[in-house]
Amino acid sequence: GIAGVEFKNANGTKQVRKYFSSAPDQVIAGQYVVEGDDKLDLLFKLQPEMELGFDKVVYDGGTVSFKGSLTSVNFAARLHVVANEGAIVTSSVNGISVKNATEVTFYLKGATNFNGDMEVLNNYFTAETPADVDARAKADIEKAIDKGFATIEADHIADFRAITKRMTFDLGLE
Repeated sequence: GIAGVEFKNANGTKQVRKYFSSAPDQVIAGQYVVEGDDKLDLLFKLQPEMELGFDKVVYDGGTVSFKGSLTSVNFAARLHVVANEGAIVTSSVNGISVKNATEVTFYLKGATNFNGDMEVLNNYFTAETPADVDARAKADIEKAIDKGFATIEADHIADFRAITKRMTFDLGLE
């Protein structure tokens, strides 16, 4: 499914927000859109817990990322923000700032080297390093950006419907 909200603020500006977790594209995607006089001013951050074992949080362009390692698992997380032409997107240690935007889309990806193959004893993790896991997360986000929000949303809906439309439930109420 898709979570979201649509409303008009006190100034009459329509705001639409959508969020979903896409199995086909392996990202969490969200979009903020405004129609009217008001513009979006947003700040995006990734703030891992200190004990997580990450190397550092890196803000570069419209992306924030970190990677690291725990006792048996390597991990990475990436957030990429895309705004409409004319919006101002800046990155600093405080986050990714978006100002004067009418449309902002974000893509979030978390990845680990967990294999999930429970059939093979002692094969729970791949040999991927934190850098390898981060590269895979980056590739998934880049694919999502290239496809665009509308296509990812349509693919997500088709995938979700294929699962949820397999049966019906009738309580006999008319």
